[in-house]
Amino acid sequence: MTDQKIGAQLDELGLVVDMEEGDRVAEAVITVTTRLGSGALMDHQPVCVPPQFKPVPDPVQRRVVTVMEANQLLSEGQKQRVRAWLEANGIDPKWVSAAGPITVHSRAVNGNEGGYRIKYTEFCRGEDGQRFADPGVNAAVTVERCVLQAVPLDEGPEVRP
Repeated sequence: MTDQKIGAQLDELGLVVDMEEGDRVAEAVITVTTRLGSGALMDHQPVCVPPQFKPVPDPVQRRVVTVMEANQLLSEGQKQRVRAWLEANGIDPKWVSAAGPITVHSRAVNGNEGGYRIKYTEFCRGEDGQRFADPGVNAAVTVERCVLQAVPLDEGPEVRP
């Protein structure tokens, strides 16, 4: 597959527009249709548009809050709090690996924050409920998971006013 500029190809099509003297084209919508080797037609959107013609996007802020670092030591009270929060979000804590962090990802557009997702590392297991192990490194096999957050993590007493 190759990137091709379509300006010369459009010129060859003889596209013209009737405008008054001094007017200019502010915007044009073009659908590019190519014929595939099978004879079928396929519509495309242009991929590269000169920067001066791109609209300014609404600013999007991405936020990542770390609930627990990988291999972080927690007090028994902290462990209970994290376990209860994971369970409230439909995550079984016994399958969450401490070898990976637990984070909450969200995005804010125009000051409206949403799309909260919990990312964590989970042990892989078989139908018998046993963890899969990689004999080559003598370690459990894990996978990164992401679920929608249903229940937010309460702030700790040390940060409450």
